[in-house]
Amino acid sequence: MSDMGCSSPKITKSDSIHHMSHSQMQPELPPLPASTGEEPSELYQTVMSHSFYPPLMQRTSWTLAAPFKEQHHYRGPSDSIANNYSLTAQDLKLKDLLKVYQPVTINVPREKNVQGLPLAANYSSEPNKKKRKLSSRGKEDSTRTKLAFNISISSPTKKEVVTSSALPGSRPMSPEEQISVMLQREMEIESKETQPSDSDLERYYYYVTNGIRKDMIAPEEDEVMHQISKLIPNTLLTSPSLEPLMISLVKEKENDYYSSLMKSIVDYILMDPTERKRLFIKNIPRMFPQRVIRAPVPWHHVYRNAKKWNEEHLHTVNPMMLSLKELWFKEFRDLRFVRTAELLAGKLPLQPHEYQDVIQKHCMEARQILLNKWIPTCAQLFISQKEHWVHFAPKSDYDSSHNIEEYFASVASFMSLQLRDLVIKSLEDLVSFFMIHKAGNDFEEPYQEMEFFMPQLIMIKLEVHDPVIVFNPSFDDCWELIRNSFLEIIKNSREIPKVESILFPELKGYNLILGTVNTEEKLVSDFVDQTFEVYQKNQVGPHKYLNVYKKYDDLLDNMAEQNITAFLKENHEIEDFVVRIRSIKRRRNEIASMHITVPLAMFCLDTMSLNYDLCERAQNLKDRLIQFQVDVNRNMNTSICNQYNTIADKVSEIPANTEELVSLIEFLKKSSDVTVFKLRRQLRDAIERLEFLMDYAVLPQEDIKLNSTLFLWPDQIEDIFENSRNLLLNKRDQAEMDLIKRCSEFEVKLESYNKELDGFRKREVMSTEEMKNNVEKLSELSKNLDQALMEFELINKEEELLEKEKSTFPLLQALISNKVPYEQLWLTTYEFSIKSEEWMNDQ
Repeated sequence: MSDMGCSSPKITKSDSIHHMSHSQMQPELPPLPASTGEEPSELYQTVMSHSFYPPLMQRTSWTLAAPFKEQHHYRGPSDSIANNYSLTAQDLKLKDLLKVYQPVTINVPREKNVQGLPLAANYSSEPNKKKRKLSSRGKEDSTRTKLAFNISISSPTKKEVVTSSALPGSRPMSPEEQISVMLQREMEIESKETQPSDSDLERYYYYVTNGIRKDMIAPEEDEVMHQISKLIPNTLLTSPSLEPLMISLVKEKENDYYSSLMKSIVDYILMDPTERKRLFIKNIPRMFPQRVIRAPVPWHHVYRNAKKWNEEHLHTVNPMMLSLKELWFKEFRDLRFVRTAELLAGKLPLQPHEYQDVIQKHCMEARQILLNKWIPTCAQLFISQKEHWVHFAPKSDYDSSHNIEEYFASVASFMSLQLRDLVIKSLEDLVSFFMIHKAGNDFEEPYQEMEFFMPQLIMIKLEVHDPVIVFNPSFDDCWELIRNSFLEIIKNSREIPKVESILFPELKGYNLILGTVNTEEKLVSDFVDQTFEVYQKNQVGPHKYLNVYKKYDDLLDNMAEQNITAFLKENHEIEDFVVRIRSIKRRRNEIASMHITVPLAMFCLDTMSLNYDLCERAQNLKDRLIQFQVDVNRNMNTSICNQYNTIADKVSEIPANTEELVSLIEFLKKSSDVTVFKLRRQLRDAIERLEFLMDYAVLPQEDIKLNSTLFLWPDQIEDIFENSRNLLLNKRDQAEMDLIKRCSEFEVKLESYNKELDGFRKREVMSTEEMKNNVEKLSELSKNLDQALMEFELINKEEELLEKEKSTFPLLQALISNKVPYEQLWLTTYEFSIKSEEWMNDQ
């Protein structure tokens, strides 16, 4: 109201214009003396208050809420009550009702107006020939009636404003024309009215709030509050936590009740121009216009036909429908095929098979509730409330069952709608279940786990299919799994029987199935498409996360294996192996420290298998290097031990002759002076390998024994050398003694050969037989001398081996020289003796 313009300036309360006495040109009450400290009397305060705000209601009267203006008239209680109906009836009295007058008909002149409907609510239309029946008290009544009629037209506070006496023709106007007429009429009325001033608004508000006492108004009936309470659930009425709110709302309702009645009384009183003048209120706020548009075509006949048809065929308003609705909202309102809240509160993410099992389990449980509870409960309602529908049944076998069939068809449609609503809400919940990740899972590298704090839904494993990393299940399989979730909901909503199948068991065999959502419907495809968009946005992150494993591609494509093979083919020091193993170990530890679960919005990657596989590949490379050194160590240690064994066996042999003895002595000397030192250098290498292996390898028991044997050999071989050295020295001494003895015996043998050769010098002429014996003896001597020569060479060789001075044995050479003449002599003689007879006889 403060927005309304006001042409007159605001006048304060101190200005005497607000004083009734001043306005009536009467002297005012003198002010109280300044010296008095007493409170002014009640009468003085009342008079002063009335001087500012003239009273609106009588303080004392026979009836409650009697206007102040009535005290100037002598009216009984009944007459005062009648005065409240309208201004035109304010002078009616019960005693005048005994005089019967002919009713006077006032014809409101028909004005040609723009075709249109009257303004509704705020502007009530008058018919073409509106008749007002008044008591024929005389011209005074007629005059007052005209005055009241003029007031009703010009007053903006009257709830019914006559816009025009002319009604539209037979053809209704269009809605646009109707609203145009309404707006035009509102503008005409507004142009004729004067906006209330600030003073008018302030005084009007004062009388609305303070002009009427509450005890003048009849209190609101208790039944009203009782009816309101019926519309509120009992759980809210009895809730202790809502008790303060309930008290506040009840108090607010009472205040609104009294305020509305006070405003209505003030508005009615101010309809009287004399009261406005007395209360110094020229204009009051205009009510906000309410507009109602009538249909542009005649509809009464159509309405009657539709109403009749609805009464016979519209079963939606049947009480059973309300019972079914109340049952649904009371017990099955929160039922869902997939309990997404339970999924979110449970253990997430789920393995693909776990997700599928949970969806199937939830859907099956919801289906069992529908089959075992909803349908039987609905059937029980029909049985317990059959008075609401049994009249549709045919009264006899000859009556048509069309009505009952139509009724239960409507029931089936209603229950099908409830079932569809359940399916649609379940689909919506499932979409919302995935929509929490509608932002997708793209991320700025490097990956930060804290960016994805929402619970993930499905677990996907990363596995190695040489030479690439793959998702298990694949994203196509994941989408098929998600899509099947929607189909599973629809699948479990099918084949739900109608309630007739329980009420009328004899109808079994008919197609009594409730309708539900079809998979080909657009809303299903829309839900699936929404989820597919979310699914596509959540594919980016997993593929992007694979970049983390790019630097390990050599482990996947066997390049690392080939590099190790090439490395092992080359000769490298132990330090090179240590560097390479440490590098591999560092990579393995890096892989082992990577995330084993990677949250990525909708999906969670399970990288445990992949990380384990990569760690195993790195470990295999490391083990290969270590095993190479283990094999080298085993082979080298075996070779060293074999050399020690060979030396030990060789020096422990018993020489069969001097040559072997000398050879052993030389071998012993070389082994102790050269070979052992070479082996010790190899032992130092073995020590380095062993230190390496002790850091990186777990040696088998055989290798441990081999290493122990290896490092015991240096001391053992020295003992063997010492024993062999003593033995060989003894053998050498014995060989020298044997050689001396052998030389002596050889000289004796030569002396005997010499004596035998000298015996051929003294031989004379002998017979042929004797010559033969001599030849044979000489031949035998030649053989002995040859053997002696060989023995001589052996003695010289042995002396040479023993590093002794060689013996010459000059007698041997003399014997060989002396033997030749004798041998030739006797051999020639013997041959001549034999051949001479042959020569003589042949001649």
